[in-house]
Amino acid sequence: MSSNPLGKSCRINKYMKNIIIRAIGRLPDAWSKEAAESYLLRLKPYAKIQVIELPEASKGTAKPDPERVKVSEAESLLKGIPDNAFVVAMDEQGKTITSEAFAAKLDAWNQHGPVVFLIGGSWGLHASVRNRANHTLAFGPMTFTHAMARVMLLEQLYRAAAISSGKEYHK
Repeated sequence: MSSNPLGKSCRINKYMKNIIIRAIGRLPDAWSKEAAESYLLRLKPYAKIQVIELPEASKGTAKPDPERVKVSEAESLLKGIPDNAFVVAMDEQGKTITSEAFAAKLDAWNQHGPVVFLIGGSWGLHASVRNRANHTLAFGPMTFTHAMARVMLLEQLYRAAAISSGKEYHK
């Protein structure tokens, strides 16, 4: 047993997860920052999570070239990924899975190195990011802002940790 930041005792997973989230853009609103921080705090007993915010290539450009923006952001997203990482691209064209399946996959993906989640900017992901990814994951066919996608990813990571540790987490 170990104590978590909220002062309650909890059992730490046998294999603590090592997760890196590389995301284009900063969280723009107080609500998204608060939600992300809340899930990061909840995840502390279960995972080592590093969030890396990368600059938007279209910021400050009146008429950005979407393809050029995606290429530039792809370079930022892919730079510095550990060689032994399992890379998951968050993309509306990806596969949808249940939370239980996500928990099982996350446990398997994390066996040999960190799991790196890539979240693109407002123009989406360049094909080179999808090509580098070991798995492409979607929250559904709808498009979400990168801020919303990050909060939803953190919530699902927490849900997966709860499922994997046998903690009661409502459906």
